[in-house]
Amino acid sequence: MMRSLYSAVAGLRAHQTRMDVIGNNIANVNTVGFKSSSVTFRDVLYQTIKNPTTPSDQSPIQGGTNPSQIGIGSKIASINVLNTRAGAQTTDRPMDCYIDGEGYFKVQSGEAPNIVEYYTRVGDFNIDSLGRLVDGMGNFVMGINATDGVLDQDPDPTTGAYQAGVDDEVINLNGTDSVDGAYTQGHYSQISIGNDGLISAYDSTAGGIVTLGRIAVYKFPNNDGLSQAGNTYLQVTANSGDPTMAVPGLVGTGKVQTDGLEMSNVELAKEFTDMIITERGFQANSRVITTSDEMLQELVNLKR
Repeated sequence: MMRSLYSAVAGLRAHQTRMDVIGNNIANVNTVGFKSSSVTFRDVLYQTIKNPTTPSDQSPIQGGTNPSQIGIGSKIASINVLNTRAGAQTTDRPMDCYIDGEGYFKVQSGEAPNIVEYYTRVGDFNIDSLGRLVDGMGNFVMGINATDGVLDQDPDPTTGAYQAGVDDEVINLNGTDSVDGAYTQGHYSQISIGNDGLISAYDSTAGGIVTLGRIAVYKFPNNDGLSQAGNTYLQVTANSGDPTMAVPGLVGTGKVQTDGLEMSNVELAKEFTDMIITERGFQANSRVITTSDEMLQELVNLKR
């Protein structure tokens, strides 16, 4: 009976954790770029009551017996992020970007040597007063800048990936000039982002379209290995592998689509079904505790 109590308590804790995950999924049903999670249960260590025996065809002839074991509950084996892609919701903002396929945008916060890097599927970009491309949280968007309308770095012409030694940069839409070092922001208008991440604008001084930079997309060997950092941000871990910086649409990445953001991939029908199953599992484990308590009460009453 004591084993049943401990098994039921373990079951309660496991189902409570699963309900926490379901609640978080439902709370983020309208959070752009959110990826839902699922919980996997495993059984816990068994207590062996009787060991197995080996069968024998010699005197004394006897058959083999199987082990007799009693489990002591369940536990959480893993909480996995479901990295399925959701569709794009239209925002009609030309600076909002959606990756139509694999890949992540990269943003960073802080100053050297305390720079923190994040990866995200949410491209809610803006331009700050100094001409730098930032996301909705004010973190800097990373990619390649341009000098005199020419990108500072070119990708591999065969694969579209940037070499491992190429450093990405904070994208500055003021651009740089080889003569005076910087353009003034007032030179540019009609800034747009192409499917390949190329940022272009009309230069009133030159009287034509110029290239200001490129938003890069990053691909990981194992997306499921990324660590969630809140605000729809992800961080590199030992199991995610190192990212590959690429031109959007190449190296297995998706192209950049503007005027929209990625929707949450939470399926409410599935979440509510899982909620019912989890509630019944929690209720059943609670009943085991009350029933075991009644049996213990009966045992105590034997003394009377």
